[in-house]
Amino acid sequence: MIKSDSRTILRRIIILIGVLVGFVIVAYGWTVTQINLDRPQEPVRQQNVTNALRELLSPNVFTQDYAINSTTTSILVDCPADGGTPETPAAPDDGSSYIVVTPACASEGDIITVTGYNFYPDTLARLNWIGTDGERRIRQVIGSEDNNFVVGSNGTFTAEIEVPRIRGSSGETHTIEVQDATPSGPVRFSDTTALVMEKMVETIFLALIATLISILPSAVLSFFAAHNLMRPVKMSLGSLLIAFALLPVGWWLGSLLLGAVGNFAISLGSGQLFAGSASTLIIAFGAVAVARRQAIQPETLWFRVRGVLMSLLFAVITIAVLGLLGGVGILIGTLWHEGILGYISAFVGSLGELVQLLIPTLSGITGAFVLGSAGITLTRPLLKAIDVPVEHILGAVLGVICGGILLAFSATVGMQAAWLGLLTPVIAAAMGGAVLPGIYNRLLPSHPAKGTFKTILRLIGAAALFIITFMALRVERAVVEGVLPPTTVAFTIGNLVVYEYVAKAMLIGAVVGGISAGIAGTRAQFPVGEVLYNTTRTILNALRAIEPLIMGLVFVIWVGIGPFAGVLALTLHSIASLGKLYSEQIENIDNGPLEALQSTGANRLQTIMYAVVPQVIPPYIAFTMYRWDINVRMSTIIGFVGGGGVGFLLQQQINLLRYREAGVAVLAIAIVVSILDYASASIRERVT
Repeated sequence: MIKSDSRTILRRIIILIGVLVGFVIVAYGWTVTQINLDRPQEPVRQQNVTNALRELLSPNVFTQDYAINSTTTSILVDCPADGGTPETPAAPDDGSSYIVVTPACASEGDIITVTGYNFYPDTLARLNWIGTDGERRIRQVIGSEDNNFVVGSNGTFTAEIEVPRIRGSSGETHTIEVQDATPSGPVRFSDTTALVMEKMVETIFLALIATLISILPSAVLSFFAAHNLMRPVKMSLGSLLIAFALLPVGWWLGSLLLGAVGNFAISLGSGQLFAGSASTLIIAFGAVAVARRQAIQPETLWFRVRGVLMSLLFAVITIAVLGLLGGVGILIGTLWHEGILGYISAFVGSLGELVQLLIPTLSGITGAFVLGSAGITLTRPLLKAIDVPVEHILGAVLGVICGGILLAFSATVGMQAAWLGLLTPVIAAAMGGAVLPGIYNRLLPSHPAKGTFKTILRLIGAAALFIITFMALRVERAVVEGVLPPTTVAFTIGNLVVYEYVAKAMLIGAVVGGISAGIAGTRAQFPVGEVLYNTTRTILNALRAIEPLIMGLVFVIWVGIGPFAGVLALTLHSIASLGKLYSEQIENIDNGPLEALQSTGANRLQTIMYAVVPQVIPPYIAFTMYRWDINVRMSTIIGFVGGGGVGFLLQQQINLLRYREAGVAVLAIAIVVSILDYASASIRERVT
């Protein structure tokens, strides 16, 4: 009983301390954010915000043509000595507007009363004083700071004004004029409204195009960012190292050979030889597809070589078909220039130019993966057949090559910006984390490192390699001073120049990679799925951490002011956001269909196609609609840095203090966002 009471008291004390700590944190945050309740109570600030809100809530949506009418009467400056005053004019018989001045004569600085009759109700009017020189002098109504006043709803008004001080005007007869505006045409949308509508359409399609472009890369990345799919993916270390070592060679060969094929196909597609070339390639494409779908044969050397050759032929034909399609798109882009066909022609032409732009990159990626896959296919039986000593020696050799390539690549990237230099120490630390556990397990195989002890060894090895790499490459100089690494040439390989900074990174990578792979051996299972998962998640989180406004600013510098910069910024951010949402949906799928297909012997691609995809399509559609809704709202903010759309127009109007025109843009944004919100909610409700 006493123990129970003690625990209760201790729990209450901890809760009280937590509340006090939370209160202190909130109080500190209140001070840091400089919340000051005195400023909002200042009369000038209150008046300014009232005027701004009044104009924002009075948007210039509609307009109408007005006729300016002028009604005049006379007044004598300084009354005559005999006390006589001019007669008051009588009301006109035709019912037109007239004004009466009381008194009919007055001295400079006197207050007189002007009364108007038969004016257009509720219209704006202005009082002018016209001297003998013909100059109009606007007179403000006493008690008002505006030049204009509003006529009453019965068509009359009464206003007091001061007689102006004009030298030498004593005894002269001056004129008081009332100018009023009467409607002379139908009510219509203002020019501001028309411009806002045009920019709002631009905003909607800016968000739509960005969302559509982001769907495919987001969907692909989501599978790599799904932990439940990537966790079981493992590969023998030897096969992985061979494939990785062949990637640069494959990229070079792909860019050189497949790139030439793609460029030649583009030239054919945009010329007159398209028909015959396209039919030939389509037939060849079909033949390769049929050949790849033949029945499984015993895994002989000829079977593996044949598979590699068919993969190579498939890659060549794929690049050629893409090139032909790109060439045809470029050709179509030159056919029409006006109307609907002009829009279609421009769109298809842009897609063709995009294919032409991506052919070198796609060729390099295709060549890298084809050669890497060929290396795995051809060497798998050899890796299985080697004995234990050779396995570790071969692992060390491959580790040296792959470690050097990996850190050379990261160092090359690190030379582009100061803080990117941290990438090499981080990768070296990730590689070095496996060294100490591997050495310990080799020295004490009967007591392998497990659990917390293994984690501690990993952290020690990673920290040591990070510090060594950090100091060897002098990354602190780049981080602190913002200075890029020196471009001192260490050696050259053909046309390839290797700098000393890259050479040091290669050496570190070769040593660490050789030790790690040598200890593990080529038969060790490498968790390639975990690496892909962590890498993809890190990239998505980094992109999501960068505000679209910053992305928009960068892309405005790159492609110029306009909606294209906004499309690029929203696309990049949408890929990160949708990729995360899609991957989390994959992680929450029902595992029943997945396990059922795996029990039948289905491979990983079949499992994904028939067990994962059907479950995620409805939420994918819902998330995509929601993202379009978000992009419409984000595009208004991106417009503030020149990203196009209604946001750019809104920023211009606010800078010019044209709050009524800015109110039109705000109203349009509110209406469109509300409509899209209801529409997307309805679609999400139907598909989920």
